[in-house]
Amino acid sequence: MRILVFIIMVFMALPVQAAESWLLSADKAVALIPDATVLDTRGGATFGLSHVEGSTRVTWKEFSKTKSSDRGELLSDKALQKAIERVGVRNDRTVIVVGDPDAWGEDGRVVWMLRAAGHEAVFMVDGGYPALKKAGAATSVGFSHPQSDGEFKIRWQPKLTSTSADVKAALASGKTVILDVREQREYDGKTPYGESRGGHVPGAKHLWFKDLLEKDGTLRSRSDLEKELTARGVTRDVPVIAYCTGGIRSGWMVAVLVSMGYQVSNYAGSMWQWSSLPERDFPLE
Repeated sequence: MRILVFIIMVFMALPVQAAESWLLSADKAVALIPDATVLDTRGGATFGLSHVEGSTRVTWKEFSKTKSSDRGELLSDKALQKAIERVGVRNDRTVIVVGDPDAWGEDGRVVWMLRAAGHEAVFMVDGGYPALKKAGAATSVGFSHPQSDGEFKIRWQPKLTSTSADVKAALASGKTVILDVREQREYDGKTPYGESRGGHVPGAKHLWFKDLLEKDGTLRSRSDLEKELTARGVTRDVPVIAYCTGGIRSGWMVAVLVSMGYQVSNYAGSMWQWSSLPERDFPLE
């Protein structure tokens, strides 16, 4: 009995294991930058005016398919590996992804993509480039800095990705929260970005990804975020599939939610794919 009590006391004294964060404060990112590969997802003109010294500009599109039928999905393994290596990414080197908090969450998409492909040390900067600059990161002007080719081996993490079949299965089971992170007008049926049909996946909860941000582009407090999520049935014991138009904004949402300990995956094909499939089998509300 005494042994049992001792074991229980030991386990109670152990610290609770926190979720692995995919997010870095600007200060922590600045400290890591000298030994990291820095990828910048902002537009070319914005990048040219000011960027982290030595960083490489990337776009989500260079890692994704472009045909209308599969737009938003990641490239085939071979093509994706080449695209990742082309921007200097290595499995054994930290990657810091910088974005514009006023944009579309491209930084989160790239972080999700690399994490899903098996990289274990990829981070998004809370507050993006403005926060990094404010924190004292060394900056430069001009063109993207070419990197020597990286060396990357893909090791897929299936829990981080979902397909249209996974969404259908989730709808049938009723045990998964489908989270639509687009604008309200898109959720209501508008098709401003080339969707074949308008509306939202039946039963999907709506949470515009920018509602999680403060005015300065940093995340709202953890308690605020949890209130927003709980109101939509998103709790840590329920699996979540996030989607948007092409898996960009939802990739950002996945980066945030994984860092908070939620079970969440990104449907990369999202509405571009779902709305292009037969309406009878892939309905919209």
